[in-house]
Amino acid sequence: MIKLPLIAPLICFLLFFGCQPKEVVPETITMTKGDIVLSVEPASGGRISSLTFRGREVLKTSRDSLGLQWGSTAWTSPQSDWSWPPIATFDSEPFTVTELREGVILLESKRDPDTYLRMRKRISLGEKSDIGITYWVTNEGPSSTKVALWENTRIPYGGYLSFRADSLRGSLDSLPTELVDSTYRIYLDERHTQPQKVFTDLKAVPVNYHHKGLVLRKYTSVKELYRTAPGQAPLEIYLDPPAGFAEFELQGDYLLLPPGESANLRVRWEVFPEL
Repeated sequence: MIKLPLIAPLICFLLFFGCQPKEVVPETITMTKGDIVLSVEPASGGRISSLTFRGREVLKTSRDSLGLQWGSTAWTSPQSDWSWPPIATFDSEPFTVTELREGVILLESKRDPDTYLRMRKRISLGEKSDIGITYWVTNEGPSSTKVALWENTRIPYGGYLSFRADSLRGSLDSLPTELVDSTYRIYLDERHTQPQKVFTDLKAVPVNYHHKGLVLRKYTSVKELYRTAPGQAPLEIYLDPPAGFAEFELQGDYLLLPPGESANLRVRWEVFPEL
């Protein structure tokens, strides 16, 4: 027979350590400033799950059967390092919210067990319907590694993208484009019937996505092909007419990272009505 004085400490121990609060990853965090409402899902790779301007959605928010091709996310580059699907640590697994204040969120992934890389994201809302985003990737492994950052924003299939470029190629023999005032236009319309990928440098920024009276504009500092990873480009556009979406992608510098070192990609978005 166990005496009460021995049972009481055991009960206290179980109650104290068994009921401690566990870290809870918020399902959705929504930030608002002016006409912009931006939502982030830390539990889904720290993904931007929605971006609205005066109540109108800019991104593709409907989810495919695997829950991969929606919203805006970030990966490591080149794709040849991981093929498909993307590394789950960065694309779909939970990120920790390390800072949250008005108009600003900072998120951090766990260390990927295979690459020893860790990703961080900082998203901040500006005063003029602009969004500043910085991505970092840190090498926490025992040896140097080459890597770049890669922003991938899914958008509805419709409207067109416009940009200035010197070198442009597509993954298919046919790539319908228009050249207007030294600016390329790729229309997301019936001229494309099957999926393909477009790779291009940038003669200048910004790059614009025009759709249903709104413009999503992106700025980046990486414009030259030589700065990006093998097989990649500063601007990449994936068209998938059958699935009803496209991808508006920016690549960062491809760098050799010694242990403990980081690379970053800074971009700026603007959303505004078409003139």
